[in-house]
Amino acid sequence: MNKIILLLFALHFNFSYSQELPDYDEIPLKKQSDYYKADSFVLIASNFLLSTPYAANNKDRLNSEAFIVKWMSGTPDYSFTLGKTAIDITKKNTHLLGIYMACMAKYCIENKIDGKDDKEVTLNAVKLLLTYCEDPDNNIKMTKELKKLSEANKKGELEKEL
Repeated sequence: MNKIILLLFALHFNFSYSQELPDYDEIPLKKQSDYYKADSFVLIASNFLLSTPYAANNKDRLNSEAFIVKWMSGTPDYSFTLGKTAIDITKKNTHLLGIYMACMAKYCIENKIDGKDDKEVTLNAVKLLLTYCEDPDNNIKMTKELKKLSEANKKGELEKEL
């Protein structure tokens, strides 16, 4: 009897807390007002990417990344710059670019005022990215560049390092 109760609890917990992703193809991104309305969906996509271990051919990850990129390229509210930091971080880990962009989008949506400051966006996106990459369950190989940024972050010197 205890095993049955435990099994039912586990099944309930699994289904109750699994993430349901929207159909991104059904979310219009044609006019300015569409982009503002899509903020909540971008946040869902970003949170999904940052809470799911990396897997190269995961369709949900690829769709979420594509939706974020589409939103970033057209939103009138923010201007996204992939500067030297992004290039340095992702040149040996190209799959990190989508995650980094999710970090940028998440920070901007959650911090509307600071989200307009390129330096703040970069700093905080890197912090989010490092948190994701430092978790071994997320299947990210820590490159020399990521390790260097991680150490700087732990010392409170990340802004200086960037």
